[in-house]
Amino acid sequence: MIGGGGDKSGLNAYDKETLEVSGATKKSVKLTGEELTVAIQNLRTELMKKGEATDIFAQERMTGSITGIVGNVMQSFGGQPMYASIEEKAAHLLYFMVKNHPFTDGNKRSGAFAFIWFLRKTKVKKARNINPGALTALTLLVAESNPEKKAMMVALVTQLLK
Repeated sequence: MIGGGGDKSGLNAYDKETLEVSGATKKSVKLTGEELTVAIQNLRTELMKKGEATDIFAQERMTGSITGIVGNVMQSFGGQPMYASIEEKAAHLLYFMVKNHPFTDGNKRSGAFAFIWFLRKTKVKKARNINPGALTALTLLVAESNPEKKAMMVALVTQLLK
């Protein structure tokens, strides 16, 4: 829906900053910084073979940056996950990977990769809604966004996974 006064998922909701986080997949998942680091290093190897990355691609600025990001995404409080759905976890993973700049080079590509990789790993079927063009636009939107709009960016990402 494009307009609608009660709409919590469209352009009107975005304009009014009432866009809501969406996500129905609430199964328990595990993710470690090591798993994600290995996956990103495999991406790095493939991109370097194709001449699409240099040796500084996906090199952590500080050791443990990826582990810290994964820890933020997977954290819980009082025995309850901070981010209830897999979609919300995936959206935060994209956001933190892009905005926290854990790498010397390749933060946007690594963030986009981590987002899709995590959705596939957790078997979220709606990941198919994100084609390469949409993923590029979404990643650039997150990259250029004001950090004060983090909640809106996360909500927007989750809306695309409905």
